[in-house]
Amino acid sequence: MAKENKLRTTLRKNRITLDDKYVGAEPIFNPGETPTDEVKRGNVWQKSMNYYNYHYKPKDYVPYCIRFAEEVLGYKKKDILALKKLKDWQFLKVKSAILHFRGWENNERDLEFFREAYSEILEKARTVVEEKKEEQKKKPPQISPVERTRRKVIDTVYGDFQEEVVDQWIDGNYKIKFDMYNKFKLAGLKSNAINMVKDMIQLDYEVLSDAYNKTCDQAVEAYSHVSKPQLKSMIKTLDEAFSDLERLRDSFKATRIPRAKKPKASDKQVINLKYNKEDLESKLTSINPVLIPGNYRLFVYNVKQKKLTEYICDRTSGFEVSGSTLKFFDPKMSRTTTLRKPDEILPQILNKTARQIENIWGNLTTKIYQPTGRINSDCILLRVMDA
Repeated sequence: MAKENKLRTTLRKNRITLDDKYVGAEPIFNPGETPTDEVKRGNVWQKSMNYYNYHYKPKDYVPYCIRFAEEVLGYKKKDILALKKLKDWQFLKVKSAILHFRGWENNERDLEFFREAYSEILEKARTVVEEKKEEQKKKPPQISPVERTRRKVIDTVYGDFQEEVVDQWIDGNYKIKFDMYNKFKLAGLKSNAINMVKDMIQLDYEVLSDAYNKTCDQAVEAYSHVSKPQLKSMIKTLDEAFSDLERLRDSFKATRIPRAKKPKASDKQVINLKYNKEDLESKLTSINPVLIPGNYRLFVYNVKQKKLTEYICDRTSGFEVSGSTLKFFDPKMSRTTTLRKPDEILPQILNKTARQIENIWGNLTTKIYQPTGRINSDCILLRVMDA
């Protein structure tokens, strides 16, 4: 039974999905892999775009199209901002720009096509910008979020405070209970309104304090008709309101949901990664680094120090790259060693299965230690594996 389950697991792992059968895996081009023959080049290009036409929606192409205009065609900030005003579908003519960020090497014919196509959509973008400017002139000025909150505070909490507290003081009733906490919650105000409310009643507090402590002649004269015990009761009401505001602040902090950090796209993560693209002496070529984020096993070879490193990821979402550092690898399972016979070992690392590679490590006699995660210009990115 155990053998049957093991066989079933192996067959499922090696099963080819319908997506893989009809559109293949995502096209990634290492240096020198882009065909130069026009017929073959066209066929590979079409097959590559079939993958994205199947998996991608118009909005998925937009970041790559914008980035291509900025990084490859050299568009300035003003033109980039104009392009961002377009609808997603308006970039479909240049959607193949995504292949550039998968290693596709554009020739002069490709670049000429992109220059003309981008020129057309930029003209449309400028028209959209002008039309939106005209619309903006006709629209009434919008109320800022701060002003909207201020108006709501006045209509709710501060309005209630004036009616239930200040008006009562004017009528000679100085022992007032005002539940600032519940008033604030019932009004549906958020934490950004706390300081706003506090500032509105702070002025009353300062005048009352000056009158009570006789530190301002004008305040003493303004409240000359109110006794000192009555002033103390008024100040106490405001102190309780301030205390409620601080409790509200703590309440909002306790219920605040931390924002989940969204990982960057693979090509964005590796944009500053320093590595050796090709080493002629050892006859090794690096894989495209965009394959690293999201994978679970990475082999790196330092051609200068002759050190082989195997990184193994310790989380379900795979590796991430920050600058020239590999993140989220398991330091206990990952390992580095110096190779005495790299010409014998490296071809096996490139072609063997994970289990066979494990046997290779077991036969090495050099010292094995934990890697640092740093990748530099001496490192060849040998291989990634998904398990």
